[in-house]
Amino acid sequence: MADIHRSRTYEATVWEDRVLDEATGQVIVEGTPVDEENMNNIEAGILLAHYDIGVLAEFLAQQARLNNLEIQKYKSQRLLQGQATITGTSSNGYFRDSDPFVQVSLTGFAQINAPNYDVIVTPISGDAGLAGRLEVYDKTQNGFKVRMTGSAQSVTFLWTLINPAV
Repeated sequence: MADIHRSRTYEATVWEDRVLDEATGQVIVEGTPVDEENMNNIEAGILLAHYDIGVLAEFLAQQARLNNLEIQKYKSQRLLQGQATITGTSSNGYFRDSDPFVQVSLTGFAQINAPNYDVIVTPISGDAGLAGRLEVYDKTQNGFKVRMTGSAQSVTFLWTLINPAV
């Protein structure tokens, strides 16, 4: 029985029936003996399958735990959204001392991880084609600034602050 516990391979036995000549009673095909070697091979196969199923069950349980943690992370993730408008400061839109910007104030959620939170900005109206880039900067616990690098007179954008409580 000790060989069964050490073995990690299994060789399937091709079983054959014992065949006798009906007329003479002589053995035509000996058949596979039901002996210690063949029975221990069966036991080794069962044990190996049992181990494999145990390892697979543990792996699946671990994957389920990891999936649950990921789901809990997404459930606790919050999004804050709002709109803001940047108005250009130059009458002709080309010559200015600095890029126009807007200060976005966050009410209700102090960002404990400032400045390491994410903000996504998406232009939704105005001269969006002339806006250039909308850049988020100066992120603090209670807000952030967004500047426009282009020459638009005004651009309204949607801002999304991701995971504000982290």
